[in-house]
Amino acid sequence: MFKDVTTIKMSGANFDSLTSFDFFNPHDENKVKTVKGALLYGRNGTGKSTIARAFRKLAGGNVPVITSATFYDDAGHLVMLTEEEKKHIFIFDEDYVDQNVRLQQDHLETIVMLGQAADLTEKIEKAGAERDTAKTAYDQKDAVYNEYCDASNVKSPKHYISLLVNALRGDDNWAGRDREINNGRQNTGVKDDTYKKFVTLTPSKPKTELIADYKAKLKELEAAKTGASTVDVRVPSVPDSYSTYDDETVQLLLAEKIEKPELSERENKLFELLQDGKGNELSQRLTVFHKKETVECPYCFQLVTPEHRKTLVESIEKVLSKAVESHQKALRDHIFDQIIINLNSYERLEGYQTCVDLIAKINAAIQENNDNLKKKIENSYEPINTKTTEVKTLVTQLMTALEDLEKARTEYNKAAKKTDPIIKELNKINSEIAHYDVADLVMQLDKQQDEYVVAEKLHKEFKVAYDAKKKAVDDLEAQRKNIRIALDAINACMKYIFFADDRLKIEYVDGSYKLLSHGKSVKPCDVSVGERNIIGLSYFFTSILEGQEETRAYGEEYLLVIDDPVSSYDTENKIGILSFLKYKLSMFLEGNPNTRALVMTHDLMTFYDVHKLFEEIVDVCKQKGYPQGPKFNRLEMRDGGMKTFSYNNRQEYTEILKAAYTYASGQANDYELVIGNMMRQALEAFSTFEYKKGIEAVSTDVQILGLLPEPEYVSYYKNLMYRLVLHGGSHKEEQIKAMKDFQFFSLISETEKKRTAKDVLCFIYLLNKRHLLEHLKDSGNIEPELQSWCQDINTRSGGNMSSLRKPQFIWSQVDVF
Repeated sequence: MFKDVTTIKMSGANFDSLTSFDFFNPHDENKVKTVKGALLYGRNGTGKSTIARAFRKLAGGNVPVITSATFYDDAGHLVMLTEEEKKHIFIFDEDYVDQNVRLQQDHLETIVMLGQAADLTEKIEKAGAERDTAKTAYDQKDAVYNEYCDASNVKSPKHYISLLVNALRGDDNWAGRDREINNGRQNTGVKDDTYKKFVTLTPSKPKTELIADYKAKLKELEAAKTGASTVDVRVPSVPDSYSTYDDETVQLLLAEKIEKPELSERENKLFELLQDGKGNELSQRLTVFHKKETVECPYCFQLVTPEHRKTLVESIEKVLSKAVESHQKALRDHIFDQIIINLNSYERLEGYQTCVDLIAKINAAIQENNDNLKKKIENSYEPINTKTTEVKTLVTQLMTALEDLEKARTEYNKAAKKTDPIIKELNKINSEIAHYDVADLVMQLDKQQDEYVVAEKLHKEFKVAYDAKKKAVDDLEAQRKNIRIALDAINACMKYIFFADDRLKIEYVDGSYKLLSHGKSVKPCDVSVGERNIIGLSYFFTSILEGQEETRAYGEEYLLVIDDPVSSYDTENKIGILSFLKYKLSMFLEGNPNTRALVMTHDLMTFYDVHKLFEEIVDVCKQKGYPQGPKFNRLEMRDGGMKTFSYNNRQEYTEILKAAYTYASGQANDYELVIGNMMRQALEAFSTFEYKKGIEAVSTDVQILGLLPEPEYVSYYKNLMYRLVLHGGSHKEEQIKAMKDFQFFSLISETEKKRTAKDVLCFIYLLNKRHLLEHLKDSGNIEPELQSWCQDINTRSGGNMSSLRKPQFIWSQVDVF
């Protein structure tokens, strides 16, 4: 397919006649036949965009501006591609971003993807109408259901449960009488289901007679009490199982370190699940993939081959090793239930509170140990070094305390009279009175409960019906937008570029894909051109892999054309974009020997950075043994054609001076954000090689300043030059991190920036006229303009330093790579 393509011939737009471009022609004496990539440098207007459109036409696109475009091999033979092969040509440029990234008010309207299902509109409208009908019906049932859920509504069972609770609690009701009978400190607690104890009773007398009997029996009880009623039940002892509680073994099990087995990358990811406390989830997955009938992953919905299922089972079993299983069993064996000993009958005895407090301490200690044991079961590889409470010691103390409580009971009963029969009768009378208090309310509660069950059933049925209709619409809309399956991948790309989770993120919310910045909604007018370019670049690489398994997709053969991946507005994110570009191009170019890539840029610094990127990729391709010595071509657009980019014939210093002159003369504003760094580099190179001075010293050295033609220049540069460049362009991490507010540079006007660029160029010109003119000879007859700028400085200085402008503070853009 693309391994034979070396040349593209095209005409149209910038190229009136048929023009040939040997992007992938080796031209190598060592018979190198494989050109993995081509890097093309060209200023704006030289035809890069036209070249990208020509490739789009070759990919089958409708590009009227391109008259013709054809592929040729190194022998000059026409290379014809099938329709399927054309689908493997992918072009990223401004046209791609314009067509695929559209912003509407308050949300990202769409990221256009392949296979857009326009024919789904009618189905969506029909499904939408059905959804709305189902929603109306569901809302009606929901309103009725909510009435039965509202405790303040007379239709709600909760309303009558509340009335039942109030009918039983209070001094004059069952709770108050129960306190009197049993000599409690406060009224007996009433729960939502307490009324059930009285519903089935059949009172022996009318309520008025029962109340009279209660009062008489209560007086009888008071008369029988000389101290209090006897406590006849023996104090219970501690269950035998708790005497075997082994604190030392628990602590040793928690601290035991299970060695992590040698794991593959996938097994390490499984191991991370185990470390995150998802051991049970991992075990469940093992059960799922053990089944032969599992042919589709229930977690990612990808097809699972028997071989893949087998390796997954082996990986999970490796992570959940036998050592871990044995260790987990030992941990589970040491999980104890809390001690439950009912001591309510002994509340009035001395020593009662001591026993209660000890039980609470034992249960708290057991609970703490159980929590740690469960935590260790979930992540058996991570030791838990903690000092466990000595449960056994507390149990021993409780056993002694219970024995003391039994002695207190024996002594207590010696002085007590038998009041149990009276209390028993009072409790019976109290319960029968309570029956009358709740009977009518229970009948109404049962009626409302029956109605509630019907309302709840209808609510669930209509909710399921509505959810199904809503899901049908959501699924159809997701198919039409065709972005849902790629959303995570696009967000992952932007996270990679911005080095942040939420700097820019797309979320599917209420049927639309909304753009968030730092987790907050962002309006289209607040989205920069650079951010839009990054969204487009992220979608570009994601769309190439659409419908394919990622690990296999990179092995396919592609032709990638990328025009200006770093836009003029991407200065802040240049490092992230280039890192992302390196990552993606590496995956494609290293994945298949015949995959090719063409990267075009108008920015010289980007050209050098991508050059390094290509060098590293080609080295890896050579290490992989790709045939015929892969290489990449360095090219540039000049004089209406394409030439080899030669480092021998190009000086970066010259290019920087050209850029500074272009900016200072008002011919282009592309360098506005980086002009400070350019001027620093130019001045630093000039002062170092001409005078062996730094940029701070060159404007204060008396001998150097003495070379300036007039005293006005000496005064001007002596007082201002050392302040022209504020930052030294340091690459130190702490300085880069400190540059949080990139908006401060906007405080310097464009006029001031251009004025400073003129000052730097004039300084070099006044010290070494021939030096500057030689480096800028390709820029035309510039000397009259330089002289005009110098005269302006002379006029502004005029020997009166108080009239000079304030010092300039120019921000140096930090170099990348």
